[in-house]
Amino acid sequence: MSRNEATVEQLLGLLPDVDELELLRLTIIGTAVPDPGKAWDSSSAYATVDKRIVSADEVDRAVRQAEESLREHIASLYEGLRPVFRSFFEGREDDAGRQLVVLGEQLEGRGRMKAARQCYRTALNLSLPLLDKGPQILALRRIGRVSLTLGDFHEAALHYERSAQLARDAGETRGEVVARTGYGNVLAWQGRWSEAERHYRDALALLEAEDGDRPSVERAQLLNNLGNIATWLQRLDEAEATLTQALSMSDSLGSAPDLAVGFVHLAHLRERQQRPDEARQAYERALGLPVPPSLQSGIATDLADLYLQSGHLTRAEEWSRVAEEHAIRAGSAYTLGRMYQGRGNIARARGDEDGFTFFEKALEIARDKGYPFLEAETLAEYAELRRHTGGTEEAEAYLERAREIFASLGAVQSVADADRVLEEIRVERTVVEVPPETPLAAAGD
Repeated sequence: MSRNEATVEQLLGLLPDVDELELLRLTIIGTAVPDPGKAWDSSSAYATVDKRIVSADEVDRAVRQAEESLREHIASLYEGLRPVFRSFFEGREDDAGRQLVVLGEQLEGRGRMKAARQCYRTALNLSLPLLDKGPQILALRRIGRVSLTLGDFHEAALHYERSAQLARDAGETRGEVVARTGYGNVLAWQGRWSEAERHYRDALALLEAEDGDRPSVERAQLLNNLGNIATWLQRLDEAEATLTQALSMSDSLGSAPDLAVGFVHLAHLRERQQRPDEARQAYERALGLPVPPSLQSGIATDLADLYLQSGHLTRAEEWSRVAEEHAIRAGSAYTLGRMYQGRGNIARARGDEDGFTFFEKALEIARDKGYPFLEAETLAEYAELRRHTGGTEEAEAYLERAREIFASLGAVQSVADADRVLEEIRVERTVVEVPPETPLAAAGD
């Protein structure tokens, strides 16, 4: 039987698991639209991108667009290799290494994180024997950055630490500052806030010894990070002063992404201060800046969570759909997974068991693409849904697996949170499983 349209799920099922078709997968997802025939169906509230539809003409257009994009990608890849070979044959291995890093940065910018990491690793291997440690220092930092994005905290920490040591030995202060900042970011993601703060302060001291108080991107980022850590550690007055300084510096430097992140951190502070209206304004200012769709999706997800915490579930759902549209435009599997985790939390707040579809989709993405931290966080949130809908044993199993992943990543705060909830679940189960004592029958009159 012929058809005029199909769901994303049906179309992706036709594609072999071949890397060269990844662009086509993302293009089909970006082309798809919500099924208008199910606009009033209650199940549409829980539809993921898989249930969106694409017409036959749009599929044909998507194939042509993806083919052209793939041609451009391959041409760019090979074009990026030309200066690598040229530098190598001219005896400039250091420049060849740097050119490989440039190629990796191009791939990273297109969301091809694992391919970018392979470029950086090749650059690292090439630069190891060189007397000039600059290319090695840079390659190590880039591997650290991508590994952090992928949730591979141990590898990220290892490479940032090696980069910082090499930079210190080579007297490259700015390189050491950036590497120490990256290492602090890993610690922050692990919930090791006091340790992260120490690394940020060490990096800032190095930078100030080199530059004084001169504004710079590195300085603005460090102040931003320190302000965020102060928020987490409940030093709210300090966070206020530090984030204000960071925002002013990012604004003067014209760095839109850093300014947007600064507004997000300010919004987190306003939430801790119980000032939700000002938190919302900070998120909206971040969304008004020219930043990549992946960052816009993350900000919209945070804004949806703010409305959720304030009890405005309808507004939370509206912003979660905005986050979904930005995530689709970003063409980033990680961004989609994070966004669906957020939508699952909204469904949980409504007490809707059908919200499991969002958590399942986030888990599918995390496992398929290899995002362990996203997988663990989603399992922990999913466990809360099952816990409150009668699936206590399932919730316990999810949490135990989440705790196992958190522990393997060194995410100490997340491990502690999982342990606390596991204990609560076990106490609840004990209360349910122990029947009340049967009272002795009263003697008859």
